[in-house]
Parts: sequence; C-alpha cells; structure tokens
Amino acid sequence: MKDIVRLLPDSVANQIAAGEVVQRPASVVKELIENSVDAGATSIQIILKNFGKTLIQVIDNGKGMSPMDARMSFERHATSKIASADDLFNIHTLGFRGEALPSIASVAEVEMKSRREEDELGTLIRIVASELKEQEEIATSKGTNISVKNLFFNIPVRRKFLKSDTTELRNITNEFLRVALTYPDIAFSLSNNGTELYNLSKNNLRQRIVNIFGKNINSKLISIDSVTELITIKGFICHPQFAKKTYGEQYFFVNNRFMKHNFFHKAIMEAFSGLIAADAIPSYFLYFTVDPKMIDVNIHPTKTEIKFENERDFFQILLSVVKEALGKYNVMPSIDFDRDGDFGYVETSDNPNYSPKVDVNRNYTPFNYSTGISYRDSGFEHPKPDKVPANWESLFEGLTEKQESEQLVMPEMLASNSPFLQLRGKYIVTPVHSGLMFINQKRAHERILFEQYLKNLTDQKIGGQKCMFPETVELSPDDFSLVQELRDDLEFLGFELSEFGKSCFAIYSTPPNFSYSKAKDILVHLIDYYKTTEGNIRTEMKARLALSLAKAAAIPYGYVLDIKAMSEMVDDLFACQNHNFTEDGKAILYILKFEDINTWF
Repeated sequence: MKDIVRLLPDSVANQIAAGEVVQRPASVVKELIENSVDAGATSIQIILKNFGKTLIQVIDNGKGMSPMDARMSFERHATSKIASADDLFNIHTLGFRGEALPSIASVAEVEMKSRREEDELGTLIRIVASELKEQEEIATSKGTNISVKNLFFNIPVRRKFLKSDTTELRNITNEFLRVALTYPDIAFSLSNNGTELYNLSKNNLRQRIVNIFGKNINSKLISIDSVTELITIKGFICHPQFAKKTYGEQYFFVNNRFMKHNFFHKAIMEAFSGLIAADAIPSYFLYFTVDPKMIDVNIHPTKTEIKFENERDFFQILLSVVKEALGKYNVMPSIDFDRDGDFGYVETSDNPNYSPKVDVNRNYTPFNYSTGISYRDSGFEHPKPDKVPANWESLFEGLTEKQESEQLVMPEMLASNSPFLQLRGKYIVTPVHSGLMFINQKRAHERILFEQYLKNLTDQKIGGQKCMFPETVELSPDDFSLVQELRDDLEFLGFELSEFGKSCFAIYSTPPNFSYSKAKDILVHLIDYYKTTEGNIRTEMKARLALSLAKAAAIPYGYVLDIKAMSEMVDDLFACQNHNFTEDGKAILYILKFEDINTWF
C-alpha cells in the first residue's frame, strides 16, 4: 500500500491560510493598513476600484523595505516581529504572524513597490497566485505602494459568495475606521471608483471622531480619563439621550488594537442602566492600555478577540469609570454627602404644631378617561368620549362565564360594546369572551404600518407629505452611499431627497404618518436598521424597507390614547393578515383567561 501522507505545495497551503486571513476585500484592506502603520507611516492612502474586487491599493510613506525584505515578506511565517515564543506575550505591533502577504498573494495578483529612505532605488515585485513573476529595481518614492488586483480570480467560488457592493464597502469602511480611530496622528484617505469617501488629516482623538461621524457628535461626547495600577482607560462615551437602537458606534481598543469584547460591553450597558431604554445601545470610544503580558491577542486569526488575564477586575474598573464620568457630567443623580446631616429642611410655618393638609377628590376613579397626549400622527382623532365606564364592574357587562379553550389562530370575537383601557402607556386592555386581552400598542401599530407600507411598495408610488421647512441631514460617507443606493425605493414610499453638499441630503417630503417626528430622525433611524443588514439588501428590499419604516414610524411607548383611538387601532390590527406577531416575530397580544384568574381566588 502506498504512503498517503504528503506535504502540501506552498500555493495550496497559502490558499488554506487565506481562507482564515482573507475572507473578503475588507480583510485585505485591514492587513495592508496595519502593515503601513507598523512601518511608521504618517500618511496612508487607500484606493479601491469596484469596491475592492478589482483593485485594492495602499500607499504609505513608511520606512519601506530592502530588496531582500520585500521578497521575504511574501514567504509564509516570515516576520520581523517575532523571534521566539516569548515574544507572543509582548506584542506591540499589529501584524506579526507573517501570514497576511503570502495569503493575499495566493488568491490575487499582487504588485509591490517599496523603497527605504537611504536607498537610491526601490524594489518592484509582482506575484500571481503565489508565483513570483517579476522582481527588479525601480525608481519609486520612499515607503510602500502595494496593489492587490482581481481578488479571488483563481477561486471563483469564493468570489461568487461575496456580498453586495454596499455590504462589501461597509465592511471595508469598518476596518478602515477601526485603524483610523486608533491613530489620529496618522493622515488617512479612502476612495472608491474615483470618489473620495474619507480624507482625515492628522489631529487629536476628539477631532478625529468628529471628522468621521460628523460635527453633531462633538456635543454628545463625555470624556473618560482614568489611570489605575492595572489599566489605563481613556476616550469618550456618548450622552445617554443619544443612544441608538442598533450597533455601529461601539469601539474598544487595547494597546492601539481594535477588539471585540462582549463582557466589557456588558459593563458599559450596566453603567448606563436606568439612563437609556432597555433596547438602546450607547456609543463609546474607549482605549485601554495594559501590560502586553496580561493579554493574549493570538487566539483568533483576525486578532479582534482578545483574552485578558484579569477580566473581572477590568470589568469592575470599567463599570466604575463610566459611572463616574456619567455622574461628573450630571447625567446621573447624586446626593451631596458633605452637608453634615443638613438636608436643607425649611419650616413652612411658625406654628410648631402645624401639620400639612392635602385636598383629596374622594369621587376620583382611575377609570375616568381623559384624552391625554394627542395622537395626531397616526391619523386617529381624539374626541372626548360621550360615555365612559364609571367602575371596574362595567367592564364585564354582557360577559358569560363560559370558558373557551381553542388556540388563538383567528381573532377572538370582542364582547359587544366592550370598552378599552390603556395600561401604563404600553398596553391596550379589553375584555373578550374567554378573558382579558392585552395588546402591545407599539407592536400593534408597527404591524399595521408594515402591511400598509408593504402594500404601497407593491401597488403604486405614493405621494409624500411636504415638509414645511426642509431639513438637512449630514451623514457619514458610508451612510450617504447607502441612502444613494436606496434612494429610488425611498422616493417610491414618499421621501423626496436632494443632495445638499458633500455627504449631506435635504429632505423635502416624508411618507405619511411621519409627522410626529422630524424627517431627519426618521431617515437616520432607517439607516441604522439597514446598517446591520447582511446580504444583498435588494433581494428582500420591499419587506425589509417596509419593516424599517414601520419600526421608525410606530408610536412610542408612553403615548396616551383615548377610547376611539384604541378602538380604531384594534380594528386595524385585526384587519391585518397577521395580527398575532410583528414581522420580526415579536408577540403583539396575549389573553389572560378567566380560568387563570379564577385560580387566584
């Protein structure tokens, strides 16, 4: 029997490594930018064609390489940063494994020009699918200029599984920003197909954040600066009132390296607890400095998952630091304990036997309704009801004690002349024959709007409602590009948008039912939902767009509804094709059955 174990050819081994290191164009951008940073560059330029599928070019003014170093850099596990195993626990650079360039060169056509400052001539190297095609001396500027062309040209299956252009550009932008936010003292630029997306000059950290996310973020930033024996934490958190419903502006860095860390994110969420909605996510840009021996950055090929030696200690420090910052900026209520027991009590009468009196309306009943907050944005009117129930017993008039056990598939018949209650500004409560039905008003409105918008998308273009004073919205280049791609569909639904300078839109009209909120807030909210969407957003555009619009337009919790508004909402809900769940699977209603109530007594 023949021997069957053999060594893989270098080209195959490199392609296997590329499967981990080079997953998409963004992976190439990340590796090349990090190499430029490690080379001491003060200016890094990234040029894309066809969203990185045709060309990824990175030009830096770093220290460059000698002819031998340039050639060796394409050999597997060739590195200048690791000499022994001990060095793995004292890493100060970004790239160190020596896998990036050979992996990239195995799945693309790579051309590199590099020159050191002390050399008169530089080196040109051209490699195609791991095969050296050319190496010669050339005249070139100091630093390194590397071009990666036709990514995955020799692995068409990998190329076929790339996502949409918008998604690939968003991934590239994410990698670009992670490095740009780490090194504000380096100038960065990013362009695609000749269009400049970012041009970031050298600056301080705060200004770098503003230049990336827009000038409006400046007033939202709360500074963090803490030094302990274990860890130094610096950076910014954003004011709680600007927390968003989706991820996107959450950044952890350790020793100038971006990282993902769910455990530390929980510390941030705990610090903001009570200050933001349960489903909101605060923005933060936090930079940790620790002894490299206390972390392990070598547990994942992308080096974004990092293991800490004393995670629980760091968790408590981070929690304390963020809470302190929130308190310092008067976000959290505080008590002055330096008053020596004097809590500011002032007598309101000269009579020592004085006792305060309170007028009580003994005829008050909580079931007398008032119109509350106007719900003009939903289209419902709010006339004060002519008759309202005076007591709890009247809620159950006409009900029998017959219990119904059938499953909730078709809507239950509402009891005749049944009134409605609104509970805590969140639930509509109404009796049905088998018990009490609780309806989540926000989710109900979301389902109603979803089916309306979905129908509008499939029927005909709807006319938007004109804004009396058109608003302008400044977007990041990534978000601006996304809106451009969605623009036809947005206008089909009633948005009227016009470009208004660089990365800015003017909004002249919005879809119906959006008057309760500013047009800018709706558009930004819509973008946030789409930024978390993977895959080709054109594939299920109608349903996704309708869902995002419905979520953005649905009434918030806390809106007070009168009886007529609640009745109309319930009618509209049960006219929907699916009244039990929202489009993303959340329960809309629940029935508390009489037999369950009887067991309480």
